[in-house]
Amino acid sequence: MEQDTNIPPFQLILKSEEAEELSEYWQKQCCTLYNAINRNIDEGSIEPLTCKAAEGERAGIITVFNVLSASGLSIKSVGHVFDLVKVWLDVRPKAKVLMKFPNGNEIEISGVTGFSKSEVLGLFEKSLQASKV
Repeated sequence: MEQDTNIPPFQLILKSEEAEELSEYWQKQCCTLYNAINRNIDEGSIEPLTCKAAEGERAGIITVFNVLSASGLSIKSVGHVFDLVKVWLDVRPKAKVLMKFPNGNEIEISGVTGFSKSEVLGLFEKSLQASKV
C-alpha cells in the first residue's frame, strides 16, 4: 500500500481554552514547544505547518506553530516528545495536545488525561505496524 505523501505520519495539534489559535501569544507558546522538541529529538524531524497567505496579503508563506508535523521519529524520539509535551502542559493548564498517529488514531493529552508514556509509545508502535501493512 502506498502512503499518501501529503499526509504527515505524526502530528501534534496544540489547543488552548483561553487563547485564539492564531493569536501572537498562542503562536509564541506553541513555538516554545516546537523549539524544545526540535532541540531534543535525535531521530526524525518536526516542522510547523506552513500555508500560503490569503491573496493580497504581504506575507507569502505563514508559519503556524500550533500544528506540528513529524516524520522519521523512532519510538525513543516519541518518548522524548511525550515528556516535553507533559512539561509544556504543566505550565499551561488550559492547554491540550492532540496526537495524531500514522494510522489515523488520535489521543488528547492534557493536565487531566491519564495517558501514560508507555500507552502512548504502544499506540505509536501499533500505528507504525498498521501503516506498513
